[in-house]
Parts: sequence; C-alpha cells; structure tokens
Amino acid sequence: MKSYHNSATQKNRIPIIAIIFFVLILGIFCRVIQIQGFKHGYYQKLAAAQHWIKDEIPAKRGKIYAQDTISNTPYLLATNQALDLVFVEPNKLEDKDKAAQFLSEVLGMNKGEIFDLFKTSKTYVPIKHKLTLEQGDTIRNKKMMGIGLTAENWRYYPEKNLASSILGFVNGEFKGNYGLEEYFDKELSGIPGVLREEADHSGVKIAFGDNITKLPVDGNDFYLTIDRYIQGQAQQLLDDAIKKYGAPSGQVIVMDPKTGKILALADNPNFDPNRYSEIKLNNYNVFKNSAVSDTYEPGSVFKVITMAAGLDAKKIIPETKYTDTGSVTLNGYTIRNSDLKAHGVCDMTSVLSNSLNTGSTWVQQKLGKDSFYNYVNLFGFGTPTGIELPGEVGGVVHSPKETNDFGYANMSFGQGISTTPLQMITSFSAIANSGKMMKPYIVDKTADNNKNKTEITKPKEIRQVISPQAASDLTKMMIDVVEHGHGFQAKISGYKVAGKTGTAQVPDPNGGYSSSKNIGTFIGFAPASDPKFVVLAKLDEPKGVPWAEESAAPVVGSMLSYLLNYYQIPPTEKVN
Repeated sequence: MKSYHNSATQKNRIPIIAIIFFVLILGIFCRVIQIQGFKHGYYQKLAAAQHWIKDEIPAKRGKIYAQDTISNTPYLLATNQALDLVFVEPNKLEDKDKAAQFLSEVLGMNKGEIFDLFKTSKTYVPIKHKLTLEQGDTIRNKKMMGIGLTAENWRYYPEKNLASSILGFVNGEFKGNYGLEEYFDKELSGIPGVLREEADHSGVKIAFGDNITKLPVDGNDFYLTIDRYIQGQAQQLLDDAIKKYGAPSGQVIVMDPKTGKILALADNPNFDPNRYSEIKLNNYNVFKNSAVSDTYEPGSVFKVITMAAGLDAKKIIPETKYTDTGSVTLNGYTIRNSDLKAHGVCDMTSVLSNSLNTGSTWVQQKLGKDSFYNYVNLFGFGTPTGIELPGEVGGVVHSPKETNDFGYANMSFGQGISTTPLQMITSFSAIANSGKMMKPYIVDKTADNNKNKTEITKPKEIRQVISPQAASDLTKMMIDVVEHGHGFQAKISGYKVAGKTGTAQVPDPNGGYSSSKNIGTFIGFAPASDPKFVVLAKLDEPKGVPWAEESAAPVVGSMLSYLLNYYQIPPTEKVN
C-alpha cells in the first residue's frame, strides 16, 4: 500500500510541475514580446548609450574688429587664444612631494596648497589655467609621470582696456558678460558640434571603432563702426581730463550725424577684460557702459533742445527779444541766472551765448507745457535709442500732469529731467543733420566664420524732428556760443564750430541740489556748415572748475581738431 501511495503522489505532482513550467515559459515569452515589441526603442537607446560616448565639439567664438581708417583694414579687438591647463593624475604620481615642489617653482604657487590638491580620490585634478608659454614648455619638457597639459581656448583682448566698456568680457563658463559679448552672446558663440564614439562595455573608447560627427558652426565675426585711432584719442583726452580735474568718471562720444555711426565711445573708469576676475565685488559698476546705462540731469546743454522747439514751432526766431530781469518766480519758487545778473533786453542768440535760465524759461512758457513735452519726446528723451549694447535706459521725462510750471521751467534748462550721454549726442546730431534724427549704431557688419554671408548695417532714419530751417537757424546760434559765448574754449582756427555748454547741479540725496558738486557737459559739431562729427564730453564732479566751459569744452575742441586733421578736411574759414 505504501508503494502504491507514493506512485500516485508522484503522478499528481507531474501536472502541477508542468503547469508551473508552462506559466514560467509563458511569462518569459510575454516578457520577450514586451521587450522586443513595446519597449524595443527604449532598450535600444539604453544599449546604444552604453555602447557610444557623446562628446561636445566646441565652436570657435567669433572675433570682434574695429575700423582702421589709415590702413583700411579691420583691427582686432577680441579674439581667441589657446592656453595650456596643467593637471595631475594623483594615482600616477611617483613622488607627490617632488611633484608639488616642481609645480610650485614653475607656477609660483604655494607648495602646500598644491600638495593638498593631490589628496583626493579623483583621477583628474586641474591645477592652473592660462599658463604662459614658458611655464607650459617647462612642464612639457620635464615629462613627469602624472602631470599633464591640455590646451584650452580663452577669450583674449589684445588692446586690453581700449573699448572695454563696449566689448564686455567672456567669463570662465564661456558666457558673454556686459557689452557686445553679452548682447550678441548667441551669435558670437556659434553652435557646438557633437562627436559620438564607439566604446566597449567598460566605457573605454575603441581605437578603431565607428564615430558619428556633427560639425560645429563657428560664431559670427563682428565689425564695429568704432575707429581704433579715434577711440584711442577719445580715451586719452578723457583720461587726461579726469586726472587733471580729479573727476571720478566721465565719457567722450564721437558720432557721425548723417549715419548714426558711433566712431568712439570712451568711458572712465574702465577695465582690462583679460583680467576681469580681479575686479572687486564692490566695484562691479566698472563693467557698465555709463554712456547708455547711467542717467544724469544734463543742465544748460539742454537749452539747445528748448530753442529747437521754439524755432520749429515758430514761437521765436534768433532775433526775438525779451527783457531779462535776472529772475522768474513760478509756483512760489524763484529761478535765477547762473551768474545771478539781469541782462536787460536780450535776443535768443544771446540767451544761448550767455546761457540764461530766464531766457529758456521764457521760451518754454511761449510753447506751453504740452508742446514742449511733445518736442522733448520727438528728440528721443525718455526712450532708449536701441543701440546694440545691454543695459540701456531711457531716462525720465515728466508729463505735464506730473509736475507744475516751475518743474517745466527747470526742464527747459536741463534740471528735473534725466537723460543719458548717448541720448544727448543723438539729439544734437539731429540738429547737425538738418533736423533729421538717425538711430545710433555700433556694429557696421557681421560675417559668418566662413565668410559665406555678410550682413551690413544700413543707417536708419528715426524721424524728422525739426525743420531744416529751424536746424540751420539754431546752428548759427550755437556758432555764436563758441565764437562769443561760454563755448570759446572749443574754437578751432580755420573752422566754424557749433556747440553748447552745460553745467548741471548734482541732486543731493537729502533733497535739493549740492552746492559743491556739478557735472560738466559740452557738445559740439564741425565743420558747422556741413557737420562731419558730433562730439560729447562729460565730466562728473570735476574739482576746482565750477563751469563746463573750463572742463568739458576744451576736450571737445581738442577732439574735433584731431578729427578734422585725421580725415584731412580742409579749413572752411580764413585763418586770421
């Protein structure tokens, strides 16, 4: 009976085992269908990822050039430079103390700090970027086990500080910061390529394996309207004036009024883009381009805009007279001339020549608040110019509803209104261009790295701000400012120069205006009969010079003289 029972039990188990075996086979079969059918793509990609290694091929960053009128060739301002990085593989170092000593002597670094870098589980440790040629050669010739070199591309600015506020810089992550490097970062960077290389199961590249490559697209080159010699001269004149008058900052801008081209834009303080990382955190403002990102109250230079509006609206002509009593009281506040004098019966030309606050107030009141506000907007104040630089601001222009008659009287002579130096020179350029305002621009053309495509910037007219007749009359009035008025230090023998001074009070943080600080501005253009250049000089808080005629006007005179000689423009007047 026992034998029969065991045999029956075994027979009963056979179907159960068969069923279990069948279920297992069915499960495996379903799993294969799932993998091969429904998740085939997923596992194919997973296998490919283990079989291929993807590397990025960097694109070359585009170069930036200035003009060189003398040689008629582009002049390099920003390029790329291959510099060595020294690294160590700690596990391969035969004598760590000896290696640290060697690197310390070559690199000028602390031996202990280098030795500490060796104490890591990492297989690759960078020690120093941007080696000199001598340092790289010394390490290369030593051939010390565990110490290696690899080339890295870095941004290089051969002219150092020149035009740095225009250019900006490229940081350690190869991203553009400030200036054109930031504004056109995408276009300059290009598109990186892709290299896919075959690898074995451990991730090691197969020497003779297949590879798939997508070539990089190098960045575009940029050619600026800036002329290297004009930029250099503008910077030198500005730096000399800053030093002479102890001013903390300032700008000089040179513009072609007929096209809007910026020929020079000098800023002080500035920096060396090759050494941007050395700038201290509390001094980051040095990276900004103050000509477009900082506003100020321009002072009496703005009287030209008030006169332009009065002439175009036919409220005045140059010979229109009014009686100057030396002061005007509006809304309980009194406006006085800067010299605190009453000049009696004056025409509009003498209002500009003597820079009379009461005269510009009189013209503004003849226009009315609404008309004056419209002309200020027509000249572009309150709106960014759209130049190809980051951080541009539009300034503040109060509407008639936002301020009273006294506030608008102040605006007529450049107080209570904020503007940028670029807006000021653009407005004067419209006057020099027969009333036609051109958009300022700084990029002359761009070209792809293979020179297959070049895009040239075309001058763009914004609008006719005032009539040609009003511009002509105003130019004659501005010539008188230089010949007989406060702009006499901008005179140039053999040429007529048109211009205007502006000495603005600096707002006091506690209210009102500072009695000891001013901002001096002078804007002039020449030859006045057919202007080729407009020049602005602005000095912030110069010491020992209360008026712009002493600080800013000589800078403009010197710059205009240089330009007339540089372009060999013959004299337009007899030399006495």
